[in-house]
Amino acid sequence: MTFSMTLGPRLQLVASLVPLDARLGDIGTDHAYLPIVLVEAQKITKAVAVDVHEGPFKSALTTVKMRQLEQVIDVRLGDGLKPLAVGEVNVLTLAGMGGKTMLEIFAARPDVLQAVTHLIVQPQGGEGTLRLSLLDCGWRLKTEQLVKEDGRIYTVMAFSRDEGQTMAELSLQKEVWLQRLSPPKDNKFLGYSMIVDKLVWYFGPLILKEPTDLLREYLYDYSKMLRRRLEQMKQSNKSETLEKIKDVSEELVLVEGIIKWQYR
Repeated sequence: MTFSMTLGPRLQLVASLVPLDARLGDIGTDHAYLPIVLVEAQKITKAVAVDVHEGPFKSALTTVKMRQLEQVIDVRLGDGLKPLAVGEVNVLTLAGMGGKTMLEIFAARPDVLQAVTHLIVQPQGGEGTLRLSLLDCGWRLKTEQLVKEDGRIYTVMAFSRDEGQTMAELSLQKEVWLQRLSPPKDNKFLGYSMIVDKLVWYFGPLILKEPTDLLREYLYDYSKMLRRRLEQMKQSNKSETLEKIKDVSEELVLVEGIIKWQYR
């Protein structure tokens, strides 16, 4: 698809996952670039662009008017889903905010969310919590992909009411990785299963199924973060810190195990 204005890699990926003929609610729209390119590409029929901050709201209004799209893109100032009427949109896009914030937005208007059939989200933090919470509420995970922008790797996920994999189906990936990583034979690694579960939901069960170059970089970055944390912790002699050192060390072993298995 060729877009009418330049989008960064994150929003390009989000745009590519929006279903054809959607009635889109773009939450945290900023300049409204995402709904504009989707309307001009004739991929969606209408959009409501929402932002809680007055500055981005005014920028979005100006941009939409300049493109003469006021009849198909309604720009609104407000918090999350609160400016939306029930049934007004059937697809939601949320990008560039924390996963916890996204869940708070959904929880504030369950009536609006109930009428939505597809969610495309790009969280900045809280990816595992967001995945698990949406799946636990009955959403299905259609796809999840990594994308790199300005030197940072992000995750974009698409959920659907009736397409994709359920929580039960995706949970099988934990069992797959438990077998692949082979638990240590001694009894010292007591948190093995719990840490594997955490890592599968953090990196993404579907993302871990495809050993891409971007995934390798993502895994290496995570292992470097754990190493830095360990070095900082080792400067302390507190008993609670020593226990945390053990936990982080075990997590590092498993992350490195995933890297070795994926890229052997």
